[in-house]
Amino acid sequence: MRYVLDTKPGKLFLLIYLGILVTTLDRGASNEPGDTMNLFSILFTYIIGSLFFTAIAYYIVPLLLRWTGSLLGGRGTTEEVRYAYAYSYIPYVYTLIFIWIPSLLLFGINNFTTEYAHSIYSSSTLTNLMFIFNLLDLIIAIWAIFTTIKCLAEAHQFSSWRSLGAIIISFLVIFIPLFILFALIFPILINFVVN
Repeated sequence: MRYVLDTKPGKLFLLIYLGILVTTLDRGASNEPGDTMNLFSILFTYIIGSLFFTAIAYYIVPLLLRWTGSLLGGRGTTEEVRYAYAYSYIPYVYTLIFIWIPSLLLFGINNFTTEYAHSIYSSSTLTNLMFIFNLLDLIIAIWAIFTTIKCLAEAHQFSSWRSLGAIIISFLVIFIPLFILFALIFPILINFVVN
């Protein structure tokens, strides 16, 4: 990681974009949009939507991680944290190559439908293939967590534990206000719907 910070290679936006696209595909598959949309519409929506979230992740997340890291004694600049953040998405590129592309080629729209689970369990070959995909996905997810922690630690020049703390604080900074906002708005919405 130090090499990346010292040489400052390009393609940061692309790395973040591919990582967010994989995350979007993962979350989207669990929402089963294939029950109401065709594959082209799903992929187009996810590809365009991922661009929007990539812009946020490219500019705002490194600022937040730099700030929370500095609270814990980190010395990384926003640029260094952006490099670390972008390169922590490398495992997601492997998810795209080894899981999503083969899965889309093999199963197509069924990746995004409720019938997908039923069709997989009806065939032992498909069940075994899905087990392999899920195992690879788990291994890559663990790798991504460790990569994120180690990259941020290197950017801030502190321990992995402090890096984990900075990440947790960042999540809390984002989610506590959202939770409070939801807690305030939800009763109003329920009252509106009931009445």
